[in-house]
Amino acid sequence: MRALTALHSTPAARATPRLPRAVPAALAFGSLLLCARSSVASPQDLFGFGARASAMGGVGGAIADDFAAVHANPAGLSRAREIAFSLGYQGAGFMLSQQRSGAAATPVRQDISRGTLIGLALPLPFGGVLRERIVIGLGFYTPTDVVVRGRILRPETEQFLLLSDRTQTVAIQAGVGVALPWGLRIGGGFVALAAIRGGVVIAQDSTGRVGSRVDNQLVSSFAPVVGASFEHSILRSSITFRGASVGRFSVTIEARDIGLPLPVFNISGIAQYDPWQIAAETGVQLEGWSLLAGLTFKRWSEYPGPLERTTERSPEPPRPATSDTFIPRFGFEKQWARRTQRWSLRGGYFYEPSPLPARTQGANYLDNDRHIVTLGGAVSAVWRGSRAGFELFSQVHVLAPRDFTDGTVTTSASPIITARGVIIAAGVQSTVTF
Repeated sequence: MRALTALHSTPAARATPRLPRAVPAALAFGSLLLCARSSVASPQDLFGFGARASAMGGVGGAIADDFAAVHANPAGLSRAREIAFSLGYQGAGFMLSQQRSGAAATPVRQDISRGTLIGLALPLPFGGVLRERIVIGLGFYTPTDVVVRGRILRPETEQFLLLSDRTQTVAIQAGVGVALPWGLRIGGGFVALAAIRGGVVIAQDSTGRVGSRVDNQLVSSFAPVVGASFEHSILRSSITFRGASVGRFSVTIEARDIGLPLPVFNISGIAQYDPWQIAAETGVQLEGWSLLAGLTFKRWSEYPGPLERTTERSPEPPRPATSDTFIPRFGFEKQWARRTQRWSLRGGYFYEPSPLPARTQGANYLDNDRHIVTLGGAVSAVWRGSRAGFELFSQVHVLAPRDFTDGTVTTSASPIITARGVIIAAGVQSTVTF
């Protein structure tokens, strides 16, 4: 995906020994262009993908049977037997705060995130040995306000590094699932995140006036997703690998022939980052019950940090010494069926430890261990040969209070910063099969 988002020339002040107005204007544009706080991960990594998995504590790869399998486990797509179209809407509110030693707690402002979800499961109409064995799935998450967000904050500013605007990016996922004999299923696909690349050039035109030209591109970052599942009698199990997904923003600002020896400025960093991860699940399905337990490993130790150097002579920005994490997950679903109607109750819990250390040299990056409780349900009915369903989910993320040492102070009496908060997320989803 590649699109030109801006390209224009604007008259500015005449070329004189003083700093032209176009220079600070372009520098300001380079920061405002990215228009939000630094971001680290995609919405599906924070809340899950699809109403079912989001309501079950993030598990579901072992039983997935709709478009959401493109994230949970592409192998699950092969369970779909009908064409299904899904449309959803979800949002989250962040109530975060930080408190310095001896001072009152200060709220850390976060915009409410909102986005739409579109999904499609499409069984391929093959015959013979391939009949009902291959299914294609597509999933789209689109924020209602932006395409992608990321703004550079000074490292010394207190900021929730791994939570800021994590849901503010377009995410596209696609996959294919194949059913094999003996209860085996395999699948693969990719996830694409939006990113920004471009530049601002400040130069004189033929009349001697100084102007700026802005040339920015919307590009995509791709990462693989592959999975396998096995089912025998009441037993269910699965394993999924998701590659590291990195959405960078990079905007260069260059001044040419304006009479000032300015270096090339590089406004760049990581807009979105999902570490590569492996998710394993096991559980049972019996008499309408689905009970699942899972463990997710995330390779956070390879996280390069949110910022890159502004010029060639700039010092290296602080890089957090993040560590790998293991996330235990538990989820359940109870289904009832009567004639043409079905009802489901879902719930779950997962614990996500923070990969961030309690002190980052030269920065005040904050992040907390999170306890997440999830709840949701679904109802569907057959009407004129098609099944229409409605699902919902809710999540409460409780950030365990955590103390950080001010990384910008080198004395033995460094101030302590206590971070805490709550995140509340919810969503609805409707599905029609044909």
